[in-house]
Amino acid sequence: MPASQLGADRNGPRELGFYRFLNSLSWPGTYLGRLLLVCAVALSVPLFASLGLVAYLDDRPIETPTIFAAALVGDAVGIGLMFLGLRLALKPVRLSLDALNAYRRDRCLPLLPGYYDDEPGRLMREIGRTIVSAEMVRADLLHRAETDPLTGVANRRRFLRRGLRDLDDTRRSGEALSLVILDIDRFKGINDTHGHAAGDEVLKLVADLLASALRRRDSLARIGGEEFAIMLPDTPLDDAVAIAEQLRQRMISLPMPLLGGAAITASFGVSAAQCDDADIEALMRRADRALYDAKRSGRNAVASRSQDDRDGTNAGRCHPGQDVGCFGLSS
Repeated sequence: MPASQLGADRNGPRELGFYRFLNSLSWPGTYLGRLLLVCAVALSVPLFASLGLVAYLDDRPIETPTIFAAALVGDAVGIGLMFLGLRLALKPVRLSLDALNAYRRDRCLPLLPGYYDDEPGRLMREIGRTIVSAEMVRADLLHRAETDPLTGVANRRRFLRRGLRDLDDTRRSGEALSLVILDIDRFKGINDTHGHAAGDEVLKLVADLLASALRRRDSLARIGGEEFAIMLPDTPLDDAVAIAEQLRQRMISLPMPLLGGAAITASFGVSAAQCDDADIEALMRRADRALYDAKRSGRNAVASRSQDDRDGTNAGRCHPGQDVGCFGLSS
């Protein structure tokens, strides 16, 4: 929530009505003075009113017990009104405490008024600003903790969290969900031959290429050294294989000036979510097996698996690509 939203409701919540009334008074000029005024008015008005009422209704001389009883009634009413007035006048303090508790418990951002300039007004304003500032820091730390610092895409942690949500959505809607895992071929050779700076540049270029080719609802992450994962909601397996093939072809033509004109390739493993997948890790394991199918076929290929292959009898489908004279070193 932006800091400007602190004053979005200029007068604050409805329960601040009595506090707003006190703020409208030109005298006393301080919040403490207004509290004393509330106490004085609440105690004195009922007392004088009860005594005046007794005097008005009884033409005879007022006896001491009657005066005493009237004073007691007036004091009792006055004390009740004083406590009520103080409770209403101290409502900003209660709202500030509620805002702190709501943020601590549910991370709800407050909508406290930032207009009033007395002590409670400054308290509400500073609490609101502090909570917003703390939330901005928390969001920034969370973003950094879930972002790959080199490529700027999501890391494995955020990808798994997003993937779990996508899997839950798929179970509810019945729509398809596919996963692509790709591994840059012979990446170790790039680091050994051209240095780690060139390897880092390759990773950033590949991440930019993948990010530019995906839809808004897709998610991309770097999940390992040279491994990337792409979650494709509402995408059947065959469509995901076609997307992976397009990415494979685009990667071959990706300019790599730091590699002296050599092209890079990648191997792709594709799988689709099954109704009996216990979690997102099951889908990732299946896509990872398909990736190894692509590696075993000679790299620069797209392979897919439609179900788990625990006993080795279910071979994945492999669609090898054309060799383009890329790095001839081992990965």
